[in-house]
Amino acid sequence: MIRVLVIDDDDIAREAMRAVLVRAGFDVVELATPIGATAVIKRDKISVVALDINMPTINGDKLAKLLRDNAQLSNLGIVLVSSCDIDKLSAIGEKVGADGIVSKAKLHVALAPAVERAVASRAGKTSPPPPSSAGSSAASSSSNPPPSIRRPK
Repeated sequence: MIRVLVIDDDDIAREAMRAVLVRAGFDVVELATPIGATAVIKRDKISVVALDINMPTINGDKLAKLLRDNAQLSNLGIVLVSSCDIDKLSAIGEKVGADGIVSKAKLHVALAPAVERAVASRAGKTSPPPPSSAGSSAASSSSNPPPSIRRPK
Protein backbone atom coordinates (compact mmCIF):
# COMPACT_ATOMS: atom_id res chain seq x y z
CA MET A 1 0.00 0.00 0.00
CA ILE A 2 1.23 3.49 -0.82
CA ARG A 3 2.01 5.57 2.25
CA VAL A 4 1.48 9.32 2.11
CA LEU A 5 2.74 11.83 4.65
CA VAL A 6 0.45 14.85 4.96
CA ILE A 7 2.04 17.93 6.50
CA ASP A 8 -0.12 20.96 7.29
CA ASP A 9 -0.30 23.12 10.38
CA ASP A 10 -4.04 23.70 9.83
CA ASP A 11 -5.95 20.86 11.53
CA ILE A 12 -9.00 21.20 9.26
CA ALA A 13 -6.96 21.20 6.05
CA ARG A 14 -4.83 18.28 7.25
CA GLU A 15 -7.95 16.27 8.12
CA ALA A 16 -9.49 17.08 4.73
CA MET A 17 -6.36 15.83 2.95
CA ARG A 18 -6.29 12.70 5.10
CA ALA A 19 -9.94 11.95 4.39
CA VAL A 20 -9.51 12.34 0.63
CA LEU A 21 -6.44 10.12 0.55
CA VAL A 22 -7.87 7.41 2.83
CA ARG A 23 -11.01 7.31 0.68
CA ALA A 24 -8.76 6.80 -2.37
CA GLY A 25 -7.08 3.83 -0.68
CA PHE A 26 -3.82 5.37 0.55
CA ASP A 27 -2.26 4.76 3.95
CA VAL A 28 -1.85 8.20 5.54
CA VAL A 29 0.51 9.52 8.19
CA GLU A 30 0.04 13.09 9.44
CA LEU A 31 2.27 15.80 10.86
CA ALA A 32 1.15 19.22 12.06
CA THR A 33 4.65 20.60 11.60
CA PRO A 34 7.49 19.88 9.18
CA ILE A 35 9.84 19.32 12.12
CA GLY A 36 10.89 15.66 12.10
CA ALA A 37 9.49 14.98 8.63
CA THR A 38 12.65 13.32 7.31
CA ALA A 39 12.73 10.86 10.22
CA VAL A 40 9.05 9.98 9.67
CA ILE A 41 9.61 9.55 5.92
CA LYS A 42 12.44 7.10 6.50
CA ARG A 43 10.87 5.27 9.46
CA ASP A 44 7.42 4.85 7.92
CA LYS A 45 8.62 4.20 4.35
CA ILE A 46 6.67 7.13 2.92
CA SER A 47 6.20 7.17 -0.87
CA VAL A 48 4.76 10.67 -1.26
CA VAL A 49 4.64 13.82 0.85
CA ALA A 50 1.68 16.18 0.42
CA LEU A 51 2.53 19.43 2.11
CA ASP A 52 1.18 22.90 2.58
CA ILE A 53 3.55 25.66 1.51
CA ASN A 54 2.50 28.15 4.20
CA MET A 55 3.56 26.93 7.63
CA PRO A 56 5.07 28.84 10.54
CA THR A 57 8.18 26.77 11.34
CA ILE A 58 9.47 26.17 7.81
CA ASN A 59 7.61 26.82 4.60
CA GLY A 60 6.64 23.78 2.59
CA ASP A 61 8.58 24.95 -0.44
CA LYS A 62 11.78 25.08 1.63
CA LEU A 63 11.07 21.63 3.05
CA ALA A 64 10.32 20.31 -0.45
CA LYS A 65 13.67 21.61 -1.68
CA LEU A 66 15.49 20.00 1.26
CA LEU A 67 13.74 16.69 0.61
CA ARG A 68 14.42 16.84 -3.12
CA ASP A 69 18.12 17.55 -2.49
CA ASN A 70 18.44 14.56 -0.13
CA ALA A 71 19.94 11.70 -2.19
CA GLN A 72 18.46 9.12 0.22
CA LEU A 73 14.96 10.35 -0.70
CA SER A 74 15.35 10.44 -4.48
CA ASN A 75 12.27 8.25 -5.01
CA LEU A 76 10.05 10.38 -2.76
CA GLY A 77 7.12 12.03 -4.52
CA ILE A 78 6.35 15.60 -3.49
CA VAL A 79 2.98 17.32 -3.95
CA LEU A 80 2.63 20.95 -2.89
CA VAL A 81 -0.76 22.05 -1.59
CA SER A 82 -1.82 25.67 -1.14
CA SER A 83 -4.64 28.15 -1.34
CA CYS A 84 -2.38 30.64 -3.14
CA ASP A 85 -2.77 31.56 -6.81
CA ILE A 86 -2.31 28.50 -9.04
CA ASP A 87 0.27 30.23 -11.26
CA LYS A 88 2.32 31.17 -8.19
CA LEU A 89 1.98 27.60 -6.87
CA SER A 90 3.09 26.22 -10.23
CA ALA A 91 6.18 28.45 -10.24
CA ILE A 92 7.06 27.36 -6.70
CA GLY A 93 6.55 23.71 -7.63
CA GLU A 94 8.84 24.04 -10.61
CA LYS A 95 11.50 25.81 -8.56
CA VAL A 96 11.66 23.10 -5.87
CA GLY A 97 11.21 20.08 -8.16
CA ALA A 98 7.77 19.06 -6.91
CA ASP A 99 5.99 16.24 -8.73
CA GLY A 100 2.63 17.97 -8.47
CA ILE A 101 0.65 20.90 -7.15
CA VAL A 102 -2.90 21.06 -5.83
CA SER A 103 -5.10 24.01 -4.98
CA LYS A 104 -6.77 23.59 -1.58
CA ALA A 105 -10.03 24.61 -3.23
CA LYS A 106 -9.82 21.42 -5.35
CA LEU A 107 -8.51 18.94 -2.76
CA HIS A 108 -11.52 16.67 -3.04
CA VAL A 109 -10.97 16.02 -6.76
CA ALA A 110 -7.29 16.80 -7.31
CA LEU A 111 -5.24 15.45 -4.41
CA ALA A 112 -5.52 11.69 -4.96
CA PRO A 113 -4.73 11.92 -8.71
CA ALA A 114 -1.75 14.19 -7.96
CA VAL A 115 -0.41 11.66 -5.45
CA GLU A 116 -0.88 8.84 -7.97
CA ARG A 117 1.04 10.81 -10.60
CA ALA A 118 3.81 11.56 -8.11
CA VAL A 119 4.18 7.84 -7.35
CA ALA A 120 4.24 7.00 -11.06
CA SER A 121 6.77 9.72 -11.88
CA ARG A 122 9.14 8.55 -9.14
CA ALA A 123 8.80 4.80 -9.78
CA GLY A 124 12.15 3.31 -10.59
CA LYS A 125 14.14 6.54 -10.28
CA THR A 126 17.41 6.23 -8.41
CA SER A 127 18.38 9.88 -8.31
CA PRO A 128 16.57 13.19 -8.51
CA PRO A 129 16.29 14.79 -11.94
CA PRO A 130 18.55 17.74 -12.62
CA PRO A 131 16.80 21.06 -11.93
CA SER A 132 16.67 21.95 -15.62
CA SER A 133 14.80 18.77 -16.55
CA ALA A 134 12.53 18.51 -13.51
CA GLY A 135 9.90 20.77 -15.03
CA SER A 136 10.25 19.67 -18.64
CA SER A 137 9.24 16.07 -18.00
CA ALA A 138 6.06 17.18 -16.25
CA ALA A 139 5.22 19.66 -19.00
CA SER A 140 5.69 17.08 -21.73
CA SER A 141 2.65 15.13 -20.58
CA SER A 142 0.25 14.38 -23.40
CA SER A 143 -2.75 15.67 -21.46
CA ASN A 144 -3.16 18.94 -19.66
CA PRO A 145 -4.96 18.54 -16.33
CA PRO A 146 -7.15 21.41 -15.22
CA PRO A 147 -5.20 24.31 -13.67
CA SER A 148 -6.14 23.25 -10.14
CA ILE A 149 -4.28 19.94 -10.52
CA ARG A 150 -1.63 20.61 -13.10
CA ARG A 151 1.93 19.67 -12.48
CA PRO A 152 4.64 22.30 -12.39
CA LYS A 153 5.89 23.29 -15.85
